[in-house]
Amino acid sequence: MSSKFSQILEWECTEKARILKIMKEHFGEEAYQVFLKAEEEEAHSYYNEKAKELGDNSIEAFVKDTWEASRAQGMEFTIEKSESGVRQIVTKCPLHNIAKQHGTTEQIFYAYCERDRFMVEGFNSDIEFIRTKTLMRGDDCCDTCLRYKKSNNLSQTKSRQ
Repeated sequence: MSSKFSQILEWECTEKARILKIMKEHFGEEAYQVFLKAEEEEAHSYYNEKAKELGDNSIEAFVKDTWEASRAQGMEFTIEKSESGVRQIVTKCPLHNIAKQHGTTEQIFYAYCERDRFMVEGFNSDIEFIRTKTLMRGDDCCDTCLRYKKSNNLSQTKSRQ
């Protein structure tokens, strides 16, 4: 990950965390829900367009375009494929490192980790997003599973025209 990218990412994370802290102080936990609603709308729109641009809204396309691309940004993970879907196990996350350094894991969880499910929903609403662990919540990894809601067939592809 380039030094310039790292600086921008750190600034963005700390700024979002600062804003979320202030919002929570004034509005309580509801501030997070309002923030997530805005993130949901933006992520749905962006990733719906991304799937159209790719001409493919399959799990495989999401993994290649989103997960695999994050390696260049310092994310370390493994991917396990099965008949029912795909599982990503993240063991190193630059966002987590920044959040720990600044004491903002709660805010960064809402600003970034919670957004992941909206990205998947926008990319293909027939893909189910399951996560039981996150580094931001103190777990040893982030485990994200993707599978089709109506089918357990990993090779199902729903191309968008």
